[in-house]
Amino acid sequence: MLTPIAEERSVAPVDLHTHTSVSDGRLGPEQLIAAAAESGVRVLVITDHSAVTWSKALVRRAAALGVSLPFPGMELSTVHEGERYHVLVYGSGCLDPGFAVYASRPNQVKNERIGRALDVLRTEHRGIPDLPAVLRGRLPDGSQLHPHKRLLSRTDTCNVLASFLDRGVEDTRVLLSAALREVDRRDPILGSHENTYLPTAETIERAVEAGCLPVLAHPLWRLPDEDSDRSRLERDLRLFRRLGLRGAEVASYHHPRPGADPRLVALLPDLGLERSGGSDFHGNGKSWLGRYGLTSAEFDRLARLMPRNGSETKQSGTLV
Repeated sequence: MLTPIAEERSVAPVDLHTHTSVSDGRLGPEQLIAAAAESGVRVLVITDHSAVTWSKALVRRAAALGVSLPFPGMELSTVHEGERYHVLVYGSGCLDPGFAVYASRPNQVKNERIGRALDVLRTEHRGIPDLPAVLRGRLPDGSQLHPHKRLLSRTDTCNVLASFLDRGVEDTRVLLSAALREVDRRDPILGSHENTYLPTAETIERAVEAGCLPVLAHPLWRLPDEDSDRSRLERDLRLFRRLGLRGAEVASYHHPRPGADPRLVALLPDLGLERSGGSDFHGNGKSWLGRYGLTSAEFDRLARLMPRNGSETKQSGTLV
């Protein structure tokens, strides 16, 4: 395990878990690529939530900066028997139109909840824009903060609404939070995990069928400490492996301890799972590009598992 000092300075050449402003990251796709190049990351995969951020133009942009975008990726929020798991899916299968529609459901439901809150606000405040306009980040002057966004957060929404309400962002947040509580009172099911998360087992099976490589993100994120009972996790991992899961991250800033978890590292070979890794970078200061990533050799072992039946000419859901 890396010491805290060494861990703070560590940047791996391969980062397979990053986010942009298309979902809940702070940097735009081209900004993320530039930051990765500057950090020393040489292989980068963008895994926005339920949305593919990948195109030939981005691949060319990255290559010009010495960074490879080897394949598309997504992070999918899922739930299995009440336990939440995040599944990373990699490969050209992410561009399969049917799978892209299936994967987009969490974003659609979360955005719908924001849209209903906008309706609530509109009853007392004139000029509130509609959901598509807020999703693009359209301001009163016609400019757009995030035209490619697929997933709205409260912060995104407040940054847009503040200009229309002529209020500060924090005051706007109070209004939006009250509106969301009213939405949840009217429809308690809308924002529930069972409604906003995809079924884990079904997601893995659909990903494999579409030609994706499924990998479990930050498996220990729900444990309160590193000594917590892991029997439920191990049982679920064995099921997910039978369904087609091929790897798992062994370190994450979400985990109870820094660095690679020794028990998880020892468990993966027994399950027939490869080690994966990435920073889960959002640009919010909680992680940095290249943190908890892979060496080139580790990446090659994982990449060899990539299904070969996907078509790289598919373009559904890409950011052009």
